[in-house]
Amino acid sequence: MVGISNLNIGALTSANTKASEQGEAKATLGVDMSGVRDTGKTQDAKKAEGGGSGEPAHIQQMREMIKELQKQLAEAQKRLAQIAAQKTDEATKLAAITAQQANIATLSGQIQAATAELLEALTKTGGSSAGGMVSTQA
Repeated sequence: MVGISNLNIGALTSANTKASEQGEAKATLGVDMSGVRDTGKTQDAKKAEGGGSGEPAHIQQMREMIKELQKQLAEAQKRLAQIAAQKTDEATKLAAITAQQANIATLSGQIQAATAELLEALTKTGGSSAGGMVSTQA
């Protein structure tokens, strides 16, 4: 992800105004990207890496567990695709696919449970990455 912190369009705006007064339909926008460095990471990812997120250890641990479960789920889905692509007899393939689908369902359930626990922990600590400022009163 790239963050743009400085955008100067003042000179271009006056040039576009002159062009539109002359009947020309040109639109230009210049962006000075000299001060931008792309690290490929969002601000949230940078905070999580630095460990200075200010979150309690148990919340960070839950987040890491969810990430690990998500990696396992992705691998299980890849294995399912590989099994489906194999050239074996249908009965063997069906058994392997069914077993892998059960594994995927188990991992999905674990991710849902861990996410629910994380939400509960965030609610108790008063912190949340989303929805913390939403009023639940009508």
